[in-house]
Amino acid sequence: MDYVFDAMRKSPSDIRNIRAYMLTALYNAPATIDNYYSALVNHDLYGDQETKGW
Repeated sequence: MDYVFDAMRKSPSDIRNIRAYMLTALYNAPATIDNYYSALVNHDLYGDQETKGW
């Protein structure tokens, strides 16, 4: 649930049909949650290479 709410907060577009969005997000959450958190970790570990001089 936290993953879905976090994704809603970070959504760049306005959500017009909240019920449909929630149903779709909850249905797809098991398939997308691993990729979401992997991308966050990769960004934290490797995202600032230019500023670190790597």
